[in-house]
Amino acid sequence: MKFNLFKSSHEGFVFSIPLMIGIAFIIFAALIGISQGFVEVGGLLVPELITDMPTFFDYDETTGDMILDGDGNPAPNERIDLYWLLVSISVVILVAVAMIAVLGYIFETVRWIHPGTALGIIKKIILFLIVFLVFPFVWDIYAIIIENFSLFLLDPFGSGVDPADRTLALWRAMGSAIPVDIFDLDAWSSAFVDPGAFAQGMMKDVFLALFKGFAVMFMTAMMFIISTIRILLTIIIAMSIPLLLTLSLIPMFRSVKDMLVKNLIGLSIAPVFSALVLTTGLAYLDSTTLPAMQDWFASLAVGFLAVFFPVMLAPMLGNIVTQVGQMMSTAIMAGSIVGGMVGQGAFGGVAKSLSGGANTAAAMGTMGAAGAAGLSGLGSSGSSGIKPPISSQELGMAGTNNRISSDNTPTAFGNNNLGTSDPGTIEQTPMSFGEKFKTGMKGGLYGGLGGLGAGSLAAAGHALHADRLVRPMVHDIQGAGLGKAFEAGQISVANHSLKDIDSHMRLLEPTNYTPVIEKTIVPETGQNAPIIMNPGEIVNEMDYVGTGQNIIENPNLQQEYLEMQHNQIKGFDKLNADVQMKADTRLLEQLHEHPGSAGKMFESMRHVRDNIGDTLKL
Repeated sequence: MKFNLFKSSHEGFVFSIPLMIGIAFIIFAALIGISQGFVEVGGLLVPELITDMPTFFDYDETTGDMILDGDGNPAPNERIDLYWLLVSISVVILVAVAMIAVLGYIFETVRWIHPGTALGIIKKIILFLIVFLVFPFVWDIYAIIIENFSLFLLDPFGSGVDPADRTLALWRAMGSAIPVDIFDLDAWSSAFVDPGAFAQGMMKDVFLALFKGFAVMFMTAMMFIISTIRILLTIIIAMSIPLLLTLSLIPMFRSVKDMLVKNLIGLSIAPVFSALVLTTGLAYLDSTTLPAMQDWFASLAVGFLAVFFPVMLAPMLGNIVTQVGQMMSTAIMAGSIVGGMVGQGAFGGVAKSLSGGANTAAAMGTMGAAGAAGLSGLGSSGSSGIKPPISSQELGMAGTNNRISSDNTPTAFGNNNLGTSDPGTIEQTPMSFGEKFKTGMKGGLYGGLGGLGAGSLAAAGHALHADRLVRPMVHDIQGAGLGKAFEAGQISVANHSLKDIDSHMRLLEPTNYTPVIEKTIVPETGQNAPIIMNPGEIVNEMDYVGTGQNIIENPNLQQEYLEMQHNQIKGFDKLNADVQMKADTRLLEQLHEHPGSAGKMFESMRHVRDNIGDTLKL
């Protein structure tokens, strides 16, 4: 028995249950595989991301020395260039403020300004100018100390274990999917000793594998975002120090300066506390034996605290992360809607395309069935081989007598060239796996594109809180995609039937018979003369070609021929109009390509129809 991937019923081609389960497992495994990529990549990068501190100058990664140019000065880069640009702008502002301060000193003498105000401004300007000159160097020393101290905290006792390996172990504990070893007898024996612990382990490692993966994917993504924002925000505020100090001389800008400086302090010490959280958390997990589920939640808590600790130290970062989190949630929701609808549309399109032809499939028409039953011996009454010569009168009869009825056909014709089956009955072959696969892929493409359009519209409607407004349009787009998939299935089944018709017509193609001429005695004259030994075959084939030409030239016969051929196409009357028109176009092309075969089939189908009519009258 052949194994068929698709099972057929009166309702059409549908996915078998094992296939659907297999697809579900493939999707499940793919999602887990993606999450494992986040686990392996994110775990190794944790130490670098949480401890990295930005600097003004560039440093050699191996020696740690500052990179110098050819003159022995610090090598320029965009960060330090932008800093000096802001210093230049600040100096211009300070000069203007100093001039105002000098005027203010005059006003102090008339008691219009509080005494000492002008002198205080001048002192601050001088202090600021000194800070502008030394700040990049002081900041780099501070940043390097913070970064190295954070790395030290990741391995404070010099165990020699790479911090990346420890954080990778933590990420694996949070998100790795551990396959079950069914041959592990110790594991199975533990199920009887402590079934509760065994159940928790199975729940954590197997059934929650996808949930664990999603949690780690989200946390890893937030770690990349928070770390990048922390580094960028830190260097931006550090480069803006000259401008912030200058604007602090203006009372209305002092609150802005205070807020940014406070956030800069929190951002700069965040690596220390993140490293401390990881070290303390890992020590707690290593030294405490917890049930499987609690151990997983504890690992997750350590990871989240280390990633989100900078948010607690820098309120500005917290506001930004909140906004980014909302954007990510919206993006994830939109991606889920679009991805879900694309998947739904693709699978629906595959099912629709495979059912598109099968739902329209019906049994072969009564005409073809009757022909197979009643005319199985058509044309076989004559014996094969070379026949004795015939008279000219018999030769004339060859072109006028009914060729379909073997009773009227002279035995000399050798009417076995029609074979042992009815030329009007086509052997219907089942669709191959390749045809079903291509049909399913086309349907999946149409359904997936419809799902993409519908999902994009649904996601936009969700973001704009207009779900109800776009819902009818979403359904229409989905329906259009599935409709195209259904049409693809109909076209596939119709094409398959047309291929069967074409193959059958090629088999019926008139053979290029070569006249067999022999000298023999003519009974009427008694003379020895050359005689064509196979005239019936030649005349029959020429007459079939003539019938085909008559069908081509006569619109009424042509329509009759098409209606007869419609019975050879499964469920032709249930195909939509476009598919029917395409099928008719191909049938007419076949008629022009094989007029002789078409003539044979036409006369055979006519004979079957007439026999059915006579039978019904009786």
